[in-house]
Amino acid sequence: MLNCVMISRRHLLCAMGAATAAPAFSQQAPGRFTRSICSVIFPPGTDLPAMFRKAKAARFDAMELRLGVDIPMEASAAALADIKSTANSAGIALTSLWVSQPLGQHPLNSPDGTVRGQGVDDVRRATEIAARLDCGALLLVPGRVGPVGGQFVGYEETWKRFVEELTKCLPSAAANKVVLTVENVWNKFLVSPLEMRTFVDQFANPWLAAHFDMGNVMQYGFPEDWVRTLGPRIRRVHVKDYKLSARSEQGRFVPLLEGDVNFAAVMKALVETGYRGFLSPEIGYEAAREPEHLVKVAEQLDRILGLV
Repeated sequence: MLNCVMISRRHLLCAMGAATAAPAFSQQAPGRFTRSICSVIFPPGTDLPAMFRKAKAARFDAMELRLGVDIPMEASAAALADIKSTANSAGIALTSLWVSQPLGQHPLNSPDGTVRGQGVDDVRRATEIAARLDCGALLLVPGRVGPVGGQFVGYEETWKRFVEELTKCLPSAAANKVVLTVENVWNKFLVSPLEMRTFVDQFANPWLAAHFDMGNVMQYGFPEDWVRTLGPRIRRVHVKDYKLSARSEQGRFVPLLEGDVNFAAVMKALVETGYRGFLSPEIGYEAAREPEHLVKVAEQLDRILGLV
């Protein structure tokens, strides 16, 4: 089915070597894991200085931010310098910028070449923004298999188009020293660790890697298995929990440590495969139900970190 991406053994070994030899980004703290948080946990409209202060007060050392939501794509150099200074003053590193909103508007698997070109421009611009913020990674979602722009886009078409357009982005990623990390999400694409590994390896480029979400794979796999299969290709990690479906209820995302993710096994796999870097709970805003939600997530992450 995927004959378009068949690669030689030599090419695969080259890709694995590139992944292993990729630069150690300045944002990584000296410890094995760095406690990070995604900005989606804050109420809509919360400004960045408040996010940084609250995150640090809850003992997080880094944050993932959203382009087009937290940071405008057209932000000036002066505005970006101010964001960087404010984060630094608060003791917060910026670990990853989500390009989800821009690529939602301009998916890289769109049937329309003009739309895909706009998506490429968005990613290139995002690498420039990240470099100004001293942020080492972009989170990319490849677009979903199914209806896109009024047309049905299949799996192989999505693969071909995403590879073609990402290849155009890699020079900007290298120039700005920002790794492009593709996340496993519920888009009916890259649904197994072997596919994700093959997808990353075909580029044989240290600036293209994986952003692994442990909760997103629970419906069709085991996160500890994904970690061992992807190994050094993983550059960023989302921490989530998921309750598998039972006769009486549907599967659903749940608070950390209340679902079926085997965190002890996942953390062991991360240690065994040599992952060093950020662990970012991706937990949506729930302050209406629980005002101290950020503090609770920090405590849950402490318990997870205590498993290794």
